[in-house]
Amino acid sequence: MRKSVKVRVIIFDILNEIHYKNKNFDESFLYLTQNLQLINQDRSMIYNVVLNSIRNNLFVNEILNSFLQKKTSLKIKILLLCAITQIIYLDFKDYAVTNDTVEVAKIKKLNPGLINSLLKNIIKNKEQINKKKFNRSYVPLWFIKAIQKSRLNLQEIIENISEEPSLHLVFKNNNLIDTFKEEYDKTSDLSVFLKNRRQVKDLEDYEKGHWWVQDLSSMLPLHLSPEIRSKKVLDMCAAPGGKAFQAISLNNNVTLNDINLKRIKTLSTNLKRLNFSNKIKNYNALDIPEDETFDVIILDSPCSGVGTLRRNPEILFKKKPPDLKFLTEVQKNLINKASKLLNKNGIIIYMVCSFFYDETKNIKNNFLNENKNFSQYKFDIGSNNKFEKFLDNEGDIFCIPSKYNNYMVDGFYSVKFIKNG
Repeated sequence: MRKSVKVRVIIFDILNEIHYKNKNFDESFLYLTQNLQLINQDRSMIYNVVLNSIRNNLFVNEILNSFLQKKTSLKIKILLLCAITQIIYLDFKDYAVTNDTVEVAKIKKLNPGLINSLLKNIIKNKEQINKKKFNRSYVPLWFIKAIQKSRLNLQEIIENISEEPSLHLVFKNNNLIDTFKEEYDKTSDLSVFLKNRRQVKDLEDYEKGHWWVQDLSSMLPLHLSPEIRSKKVLDMCAAPGGKAFQAISLNNNVTLNDINLKRIKTLSTNLKRLNFSNKIKNYNALDIPEDETFDVIILDSPCSGVGTLRRNPEILFKKKPPDLKFLTEVQKNLINKASKLLNKNGIIIYMVCSFFYDETKNIKNNFLNENKNFSQYKFDIGSNNKFEKFLDNEGDIFCIPSKYNNYMVDGFYSVKFIKNG
């Protein structure tokens, strides 16, 4: 088997693993490549093709629909998905992709004759293909219903999530930005967008621990909360650590907790690189002892993750959707637990990387209705209103995956509550 064919077999297998076994992209990539002897170039190609295939899945379905004459099996469509992505979106050599894809079809017994003729027809008409046209019938029904319930624009979201995410860094203090030698655009006195994407570990001052990667939207809740400086803080679901690092940098006494040992390992590695010495607790957040209370509780709750669709496009590619009923129950229980761990006049910062109504406004409204000793506490944009676009008319941080000053920002939601004394 040619090496290039072997690489494309791996790509096809990863896509099937993600769809049929409901696995995350990174998990599937690692599982199916970790024991293979692959050079870095092949490993990068596999990663790039799989990620872009999932990211452009909805658009490729529309392209396929305009060329397919009859109903075709899903596995053939998955093989064509990765081939069309290479030809239309990644500009790989047409003949190489076609020849190797036909070989993969032979190996997998997936009608190589059909695939060969279809790809040749697509290549012949390549210049007329609209790369960004999609049909809502290819969007999972569960996603459409959640978007409609949230009163959001489906087309705007789909068009935005196909774009590559930008790289945003947050610094431990503003003096460190002045010595940073990469090309960047400042977003605040503590954060920047990089003008050129690179591997994170290759960036200036990575080993020195001057900064961490954190999306602009997820940075905002703590950045717009000056009142939490020098307080006793609990981060209930802390890994991988971005919000916790912000809290630590504000001279807070921060307790970190996370239930997941794998994520704790990542959090511990990040703490060490940043030269932070905070201890990490390993409780189920609902079981955190209530004999100790806090001035501020950060609750970055488990959620559907739809705000990160650019980074995790497999959410719409998996056969099984997120269990929103289960997730919203977890969110309600966690915020109620946080209320019991809070001092009088203390603040809960609730946040999710989601824009679905059930995980955002509905959680807020239910909590306030059931806890009359709490009220909403507004985010402080100060005299600089450049972040005003991230606040909705209720004062919550609310954004869909979108563009900010030519950079890509994740979808995110956050609201603050104060416990009245």
